Amino acid sequence: MALMVCIICLAFPAWGSDGGPPEAVLAEQRVLYQQAKAELDSGAGNRYQELRDALDGYPLSLDLDFSVKLGQLHDMTPAEARAFISAADGTPLAGRFVVAYLRHKAQDRRWGEFLGLLDEEPLMPELQCHYFRAHLAAGQREVGLAGARKLWDVGFSQDDACDPLFKAWMKSGGPDDELVWSRALRAFDAKNGHLIRYVKRFASASLQPKLDELASVYRRPSRVESDRHPHSQVHADILVAGLKRLAQLNPARAFTALIALAKAHDFTATQTRSVTVSIVRHSLFAERAPAPEDWIAAQVAALGDDDLSVIWLRNAIASGDWVSVQTGLSWLSAELRDEDRWQYWTARSLEALQLAGQARVWQALAQHRSFHGFMAADRLGQPYVLNQEGPSSGEVAPTGAALLGAMRAQELRALGDIKAAKEQWRHTLNQLPLEQRAAMGDYAISRDWLDLAIDAANAGAAWNRLDLRFPVAYWEEFAAAAEHVGHPPHQLIALARRESGLYPLAQSKVGARGLMQLMPSTARSVAKKHGLTYRNSQTLYQPRDNIALGSAYYSDLMTRYDDNRVKALAAYNAGPSRVARWSGGEVPVDQWVDSLPFGETREYVQAVLTYAVIYQVQSGQTAQLLSAAERQAGY
Repeated sequence: MALMVCIICLAFPAWGSDGGPPEAVLAEQRVLYQQAKAELDSGAGNRYQELRDALDGYPLSLDLDFSVKLGQLHDMTPAEARAFISAADGTPLAGRFVVAYLRHKAQDRRWGEFLGLLDEEPLMPELQCHYFRAHLAAGQREVGLAGARKLWDVGFSQDDACDPLFKAWMKSGGPDDELVWSRALRAFDAKNGHLIRYVKRFASASLQPKLDELASVYRRPSRVESDRHPHSQVHADILVAGLKRLAQLNPARAFTALIALAKAHDFTATQTRSVTVSIVRHSLFAERAPAPEDWIAAQVAALGDDDLSVIWLRNAIASGDWVSVQTGLSWLSAELRDEDRWQYWTARSLEALQLAGQARVWQALAQHRSFHGFMAADRLGQPYVLNQEGPSSGEVAPTGAALLGAMRAQELRALGDIKAAKEQWRHTLNQLPLEQRAAMGDYAISRDWLDLAIDAANAGAAWNRLDLRFPVAYWEEFAAAAEHVGHPPHQLIALARRESGLYPLAQSKVGARGLMQLMPSTARSVAKKHGLTYRNSQTLYQPRDNIALGSAYYSDLMTRYDDNRVKALAAYNAGPSRVARWSGGEVPVDQWVDSLPFGETREYVQAVLTYAVIYQVQSGQTAQLLSAAERQAGY
């Protein structure tokens, strides 16, 4: 990395004020870079080499070298590969090149060269399969066969790259009954019934009936209720798996079966705990047929599991059972109990029970910047406290590895490759010490890279740097949409900030796109209803169109819920049909929000409302976490 930065320094001796080369120099280099890329597409001839020579030190020259090196993989030695990887250190290209090199050598079965690049086992399952196959080919059978055994013992179908490894392993003996049973149990837990049947072919004659029984219990877990088998470790495994699966369907029956079976079988402490946790967890979520309430409470108290305690508390909060809330709070770990959320419910339950100590908790909580801190401030009639920090004094220009990452991000953005720029930026942040990451946010702000500033603040845990975490991006577009739909622009930008981190090319795993994370089907119907622009899913990556469509959809939800932002936001995240199921019209707003069944929706509603306050206060406006109507409504 030091070598790469030095080359950059030599190539660009005249620095700009921000720590990088002058813009005029970079503009010339961009033209040459694009010409070089075009030459590469037609073959790396003399013209390409002339252009490449002129680009020594340009931050993206590595990308050209990467493309050339990919075409040389067949004859490339590990030493040559290491040389390029070293040159590409600090960029995502290094990792991508490692994968490309290893895949190519595996395809060519050049196992010595494959292992020659590696100092340790790779992390990707595909490459792990090649890695242990390479050891077999190198005569290190013990290492290769042990690796095959480890990779085979999973509850899912392993990567196809493992097939040759497994074939060789099978010829040497393959799995014993212990391993077959282990994989069958993993498949059961992973809800992979097909795999349970598959592994039977590797079992001994004595194990096969037990696998048939395991498969039968998988299909009909209620079979454990009538079990009469004598105790054995294998049979105990079947019963434990069946009880946990039965708990998902009917916790009350699983509870009764556990009590009966525990008398005849010597379950281990670990087995008993796993079944108990499963019955308790599913009982806490069950609308029908939970285990007995007293038993559930006793188990939650005894298990000391924060996840279960929190679920139990949410149920108590939803029903307004303040004695149970106080009890449940005592079960939480000290670290969790100190969080704003649980301090709020400490004060709220003390207040409801007319117990002493609430004033001190309210007052301390009102000094915090959070949804629950703002709720506490509202109860006390106090202004919201943001606790924000300003930028550190001094030079914001990055140096060393940070400089390379910043320059590459700059050039990728200038060339229109926003996704690659973000990938490089995040890669650079991950390589830097925690204390240096916020400074990258300062640099991003100075360049108007607002979504990258958010990334830097988050990566550096700079939670009080509100200037980095909540920049005002695309304000003209949000203001125009706000005027059109009649809702404050701060509410719209807060929604987008939560949805996408103000990154216009964001895409979720389910296909939601853009700043306000709209599904194409939703955008299409909203566009038709409101006469807005929507050509295809690519429209959603255009900030103006995305903001217009997302704001119109949000406005429709606000109309549906009588301008109640709490319900509208819950519907934006989870869908109107779920909000209809969750709303009974009798629960106060704080209880309803904190007892929403979906954790993502709870956090979403609270975050957007909190972000809107932050944006309003930062702009000098009077902020209000909840309107009077929202506070007084029944949910």
